[in-house]
Amino acid sequence: MKLLTLLCLFTVNIAHAAYNPVTPFKKVVWVWLENTPYTYMMNQRYVRNIWLNYPSVRFTRMNQVSVVTQANSVAMISGNDFGIRDNELVRVFTPTIINLLESKSITWKVYAQEYPGACYLNEGIGDYKRYRVPFLSLSQVQTDRFLCSKVVGFNFLEDDLKYGSLPDFSILIPSLKGSGATSNINTASGTLQSVLDPILNNKDLISQTTIIITTTTNTDAKNPELFSMILGNGVQNYAMSIDQSYSHYNVLRTIEDGFKLGQLNQNDTKAEPLLGFWK
Repeated sequence: MKLLTLLCLFTVNIAHAAYNPVTPFKKVVWVWLENTPYTYMMNQRYVRNIWLNYPSVRFTRMNQVSVVTQANSVAMISGNDFGIRDNELVRVFTPTIINLLESKSITWKVYAQEYPGACYLNEGIGDYKRYRVPFLSLSQVQTDRFLCSKVVGFNFLEDDLKYGSLPDFSILIPSLKGSGATSNINTASGTLQSVLDPILNNKDLISQTTIIITTTTNTDAKNPELFSMILGNGVQNYAMSIDQSYSHYNVLRTIEDGFKLGQLNQNDTKAEPLLGFWK
C-alpha cells in the first residue's frame, strides 16, 4: 500500500454583467455523487422535479479538477489536488475548509454512507472507501478525536434530520453504490431522493438551507460535464441554468463566501464564486 504525504428554465450568461454576491448562508447541505453525467441526471424525473419546483439553478459546464476521484475529493475541501494520481491512501497536512469552519465556530459534520464509525481509518470496508471521504485523510482529524467524531454514518443523518440537529454545514457522501460510482444513474437519483426529501418536505428547514449537489468525478468521456445543482435558500428563481465554465474550486469559493470564511490561499483564492442567480 502506498502512502503519499501532502504538505501544502431560462439560461443565464454571466460573462458581461454584474450580479449579486453569494447570499449569506444559514445552513448548507452538500451532496457528493460520482460518475453521474449532467445530461443523464437531468433526465431523471426526481432531479427535474426539484429543479422545476424549487428555487434552483443547474450548471451545464461544470468541470472536474482531475480524472482521479481522490484528487477531486481533496481539491473540493482544500483548493488543491496536489497532483494526486490514484486512489491510494494519502495523508494531508495542508489547511482545509475544516480550519475555516472551526475558526468561525460554524458547526459541521460529514455523513458517509456505510462508514463503520469510531474513527475508522482503514482503507475501506464493503461499499465504503476512505479515499472518497478526504476528511479522514487529514492529519488534524486523525489526531483529534473530537474532529474525527464529526465524520459519521448515514444513520446519524436520519437522527439529525428527525430531531432538528443538522449542523450549519453538512457534507453527504454516499457509498460507491449509492453515489452511482459502481451502480447507475437511477441509484444515484434514488439516493438523492432519500436524503433530500426530509429537507424539502420540512418547510422550516428548507427555508434556511442551501443544497449543493456535485458530481466529484465523471469517467464518461462522451459526456464529461459534471452534474451540479444548487437549490433552496438564497437562490433567486426556479429552474435556472448557468452556461459558464466552472470547476470544484468555484464551488469551494462559493461556500467560503457564503459563510464569510475567508480563503485557503490555494486555487480557491483565484477562483470566482458561482454567481448570476443569488437573491
